[in-house]
Amino acid sequence: MSDKKHYALFLLIVMSAVAFSLLGSRWHTIYYPYEGAYSPSNPPLATAMRGIHDGTYLLDFLGDQVVATSSFINNDATLFDGMASRLSKTELADVEAKASDIRTYSFTTADDDYFEGACFIGDSRTVGMSQYAGIENATFLCKNSFSIYDYDKKKITYDGKKTSVKEVLSEIEFLKIYIMVGINECGIGTPESFFNNYKDVVMDIRSLQPNALIFIQGNLLVTERKSNDGGSITNENISARNELIATLANQKDIFYIDINESSLCEGGSLVSDYTWDQVHIRAQYYPIWKDFLVEHAIIKQK
Repeated sequence: MSDKKHYALFLLIVMSAVAFSLLGSRWHTIYYPYEGAYSPSNPPLATAMRGIHDGTYLLDFLGDQVVATSSFINNDATLFDGMASRLSKTELADVEAKASDIRTYSFTTADDDYFEGACFIGDSRTVGMSQYAGIENATFLCKNSFSIYDYDKKKITYDGKKTSVKEVLSEIEFLKIYIMVGINECGIGTPESFFNNYKDVVMDIRSLQPNALIFIQGNLLVTERKSNDGGSITNENISARNELIATLANQKDIFYIDINESSLCEGGSLVSDYTWDQVHIRAQYYPIWKDFLVEHAIIKQK
């Protein structure tokens, strides 16, 4: 029995050495090409041990499922500082690009210049934003009664001509894209069917605007009175849709902002004094919306 245990232990050691040697060979090619050829004093196993010490394994397991990796890359520059002294500029750029694929970001506060190069997509509430919020240097692709189903239809006017949101996004590059639609869709289909169309639009925007940050805004609630008047536009319907679209956020390049957490709402409803029709905000209160977005800015590290 003792011999069998020793044999199993020996086999395990050999298999582990082989596995780590293969890993060391991979890391040598990708991360340590400057080390030169292997030698008896510098075997693949030694490279594997060095890679583990340097944190190289973190770069080999990039992905959403490795939360600790994201935290490490965001908060600890030791790995990059060490690599920077050994890799060429091209190799270091490749490592940094891989790390940026998993880097997540948290909201911070910016200034009004933050909206330069931004694009706002939405319905009549976004029209109000364009008129009264005091946002400058931004593009507004919005129209009264606009819905997610109008994304690729010639429903908006831009640069003096009738066009679609999709067409504009296909031609002009933006830094940030804010989306708020959903209230006009409350009487159409189900929250799930709305979400499926919404997801398709967001993914299409992602493909057309690969370098832009996408901000999904939770659809603004209505007043309690409006929600209880017996129609399809209820806070329950709006919230059900908001909960679904919020799942599209990844905190990397797609973010969810719940405007209903601002002072525009109280007790799960739009404050009645802030609206003239139980749905739309009075002109003087749009800056609250703008300020909330400024307080939920994403500034990528360079």
